Amino acid sequence: MLDRSCGPGGRPVRGDPQDQAAGLRRMFEVPEPQWLPVLLGPERDGSDAPWLATLARACVDQGARTVVVDAARAQVAAAFGLRARYDLAHAFNGDCLPSDACSAAGANLRILPAARALEHAGRSKQRLRRFEAGVRALSQRADCVLLALPGHHGNCLAGFSGTGGFADAIVVAGPGPRGPMAAIETMRSILSAADIDTFRLLFQGMDRGCAGSLYSKLAALAARELGARTSDAGSVQDAAAIRRLVRLVRCRSIPGGGHARGTESGKAVEIVS
Repeated sequence: MLDRSCGPGGRPVRGDPQDQAAGLRRMFEVPEPQWLPVLLGPERDGSDAPWLATLARACVDQGARTVVVDAARAQVAAAFGLRARYDLAHAFNGDCLPSDACSAAGANLRILPAARALEHAGRSKQRLRRFEAGVRALSQRADCVLLALPGHHGNCLAGFSGTGGFADAIVVAGPGPRGPMAAIETMRSILSAADIDTFRLLFQGMDRGCAGSLYSKLAALAARELGARTSDAGSVQDAAAIRRLVRLVRCRSIPGGGHARGTESGKAVEIVS
């Protein structure tokens, strides 16, 4: 049914009441942020904090109000010189105000430690729903939320994916004989909870040659065993690669298309054909 606001002669035409109600709901809805999962590899002795901070800064530089949910004890707040006093679990227990669980790291950047809350959730569906509700409540008005999670916690993503899944998920692959299978198992666990369009693989603790060889192996395994699409996002130590990755995934979040024209500073500003 076509619902025009005016008929012949400029006279108003009454539309379908259900359409009008839906339009009013959309008018007052808080826009959904871009949820970007970041699945970390095995414990790296705090080496994740610096590059996660670079990832967060790159999102802010793209004009996105950003929240980093540190649910992996990566100590992201410390990378910004902040002391994170509370975890989301403290807010759940009434030990602090919900707003006190977040630390401001800049005008458009907040850090939410949530590792304890995720650990307490375990595999309980009820507690995972509470974890999701707490993260969502503290991420209101954000444009981009980086969900930094241990690789084996992909199951908690179900509550954030909506009906369309995720356009992108970042998976960190590390060295060693278990590296390839750990990354594949991480991707498998994510796919059990949510659809992913593209896995962006970041490599940690290896030179470019080793990373290229590992990527070839992972891409083949992911396609054959999971039917998954992958992309080589480079090294966690390469700040330029991380900035390129952010420009790409942020452009893909723009409604209506996945291409954007950039300013000289690299910000995505408009969709182009």
